[in-house]
Amino acid sequence: MRLVLGADFLSVGPDDTVLQYAPLAFDASTLEVWAPLLNGGRLAVAPPGELTPGELAAFVRDEAVTVAWFTAGLFHQILDTAPEALGGLRHLLAGGDVLSAPHVRKAAELLPAGAVINGYGPTENTTFTCCHPVGLPLEHETVPIGRPIRGTTAHVLDEHLRPVRPGEVGELHTGGLGLARGYVNDPDQTAERFIPDPFADRPGARMYRTGDLVRELPDGSLEFVGRVDAQVKIRGFRVEPGETEAALRRHPDVKAVAVVAQTTKDGSRLAAFYESDFLVSAPALRRALSEELPPHFVPAVFTRLDSLPLTANGKVDRRSLSALTSRERPDVDSDFRPPGTPVEKMLAQLWADVMELDEVGVDDDFFELGGHSLIATQITAEIGNAFDAVILPRTFYENPTVAELAARIEELIGGVER
Repeated sequence: MRLVLGADFLSVGPDDTVLQYAPLAFDASTLEVWAPLLNGGRLAVAPPGELTPGELAAFVRDEAVTVAWFTAGLFHQILDTAPEALGGLRHLLAGGDVLSAPHVRKAAELLPAGAVINGYGPTENTTFTCCHPVGLPLEHETVPIGRPIRGTTAHVLDEHLRPVRPGEVGELHTGGLGLARGYVNDPDQTAERFIPDPFADRPGARMYRTGDLVRELPDGSLEFVGRVDAQVKIRGFRVEPGETEAALRRHPDVKAVAVVAQTTKDGSRLAAFYESDFLVSAPALRRALSEELPPHFVPAVFTRLDSLPLTANGKVDRRSLSALTSRERPDVDSDFRPPGTPVEKMLAQLWADVMELDEVGVDDDFFELGGHSLIATQITAEIGNAFDAVILPRTFYENPTVAELAARIEELIGGVER
């Protein structure tokens, strides 16, 4: 309730229309649904399925939406493709990953003062723990996650649960009215993450160890620094690379493996490096993982090495693997076939540019190249602009190679997709 009734980070009233676009399994949907319904506002439910940034922006404009929440990736894409559609918003919240300062500045220049809000928080504390209303000019090179919202506590502590000094890095521990009771049927993990709160006035109060490293800035707001453990954010989802490693280790043809996060121009991705005495292909490994793990746990790229690099202590050198990026065409099921028609050449170049590859064959599967939903929506928007045709996300998924998509586009040029 502290999220939507008497909240101090946004106001929603009878004159507001709130966008509902997040999947109901995503904790942000609690804000989208209950903020308008408990404050006399209107709920604008987006059409089902995945929308392009342009389609979502048009829906926001047509429904006169005044309050919207976007994942960081979607926030960046809409500002790149259709920023004018956001002009009617009173509150624009974004989060789930680190926000780009240039995109935040662009949004803040479009909207009223304080309308853009960086919302931070683990699911374990009900959607938002801290919020930062953005002002101009931006005071920091990064966008702070702000201060704890009403009914929420935030403590920056060292490994002994002692408060660190302002400016020093510590792990964020949070509590208050939004704190969950624990993890269902997982008492060990509950005991490890939900611990007694020595700072609370209420007997028996607990706080949650977020695993996020932060520091307090001179103005009192908090800045996200990184993760305590190996957990990473992939497209807004928290991912433990160790789970992916464990699944790959169970594959009979994989001898050794390391899964690390790599930074790309569009955020973070998982990369798997493995040793194998057999010619097991990356697509085969991807299919095996897809049967066992959620999509965001499946690495975007797989690289076979003769041996994994080691540190002087004999441990896998994960830092060097994180920096080991390549523009070479990944291992895919298809043989390379160059583009032939003008449409194929345009699409192959577009895919290569967006996915940072030297070349893309017309029979290469988009997902085997390391593509995912956010890249797909970006490419779909670019295609729509280039050919003045409506290309829906489902068209992309139904035609996942350059050759198939080029043939479909040639059918659509001059018409409207249904």
